[in-house]
Amino acid sequence: MTTPFFRALLAGLLLLSLPAAAQVYDVRTSTVSVDKRERPALKVQVEGPAKEAREFWQQFLKDSYNIKLRAGGVLGIGGNKDVLLAKQTPVSSVSGKLLDLYTNVVAPTDSTAELQVFAAFDNGSTWLDPDKTASEFAALRTMVQNFARDYRPYHYKLEVAAAEKQLADAEKEKARLDKEIKTLAADTVSNLAKMQQLREQNVQHATKIKEDQQKLTQNATETERRKILVQRRRDRLSALDRK
Repeated sequence: MTTPFFRALLAGLLLLSLPAAAQVYDVRTSTVSVDKRERPALKVQVEGPAKEAREFWQQFLKDSYNIKLRAGGVLGIGGNKDVLLAKQTPVSSVSGKLLDLYTNVVAPTDSTAELQVFAAFDNGSTWLDPDKTASEFAALRTMVQNFARDYRPYHYKLEVAAAEKQLADAEKEKARLDKEIKTLAADTVSNLAKMQQLREQNVQHATKIKEDQQKLTQNATETERRKILVQRRRDRLSALDRK
């Protein structure tokens, strides 16, 4: 059973094993290719698989901003047809206008995911830009920063849970092996005792066989003697009958 102290220790070890984690969660301004044109975007790399980051981002937007993202099948965005899209959705914290909010999630490495967020209003004619729409772009940055802030402990909790399960599985396997070793050791002791008993029986049997062989030899001699005796007496009886 894991204790709160153990969970805290385990989380600390996980943190220590990730020296670049602070840089990973930094939100940076970048661009994405949309229909062969570079559009301003906010990108943030987080730990964990892309699927985990993607699912948390969708839940985060739904819970925090009442935004429902769907796989938009948007063509021309980095060649990815699985871009998440909220079409003409109200996001009052970003703009008074309806937004087209796009999200692309990729996996730069096996252990990290990158969230790429970009948006447009005026039916896609105006893209949020750090220079041309500075306040809206800054508000969008805050949204992504809030995601990164909330995702990090969520991911670490999942890692702690996974590590605890691995530990529990290892402890369970240890208990199984300990039990098996004790059972086999007891069986071995029992088998050795039986083997010793059989060896003693074999010695006794060998001695008995030798004794019986000697008796058998004596019996053969005695049998022959008795056969002769029987024949003699038969002959004596036959001689009387002839008189």
